Amino acid sequence: MTVLALVDDLLLGSRIEAAARGAGVDYARVASLDDLPEPDDRPVVLFVAWDERAPDWGVGLAAWSGSSPRFRLVLFGPHTDLAGHRAAKEHGIGPVLSRSKLMSSLPELVRV
Repeated sequence: MTVLALVDDLLLGSRIEAAARGAGVDYARVASLDDLPEPDDRPVVLFVAWDERAPDWGVGLAAWSGSSPRFRLVLFGPHTDLAGHRAAKEHGIGPVLSRSKLMSSLPELVRV
């Protein structure tokens, strides 16, 4: 399994990396949707800082996650970002976890 992070925040990215490495899985940071892998037999969990999103991310992430049943998205951001929650739902890629929920759930989320 591979854990990817589309996250600019270095602190959050390092926590995701530590959880992945602690679970014994591969980890990589991706800088854009163009860096996402093509479908294959390996499971991939992609952590996305949804509050850092670009306008095309909803469509791009929906297409990517729908391209393989082995690809899973974990969106996170401020719980107060109602527009972000709505946008994720509109693209069929929600829910958006609060950052506190993400941090408390990291061990389980990297062990899919």
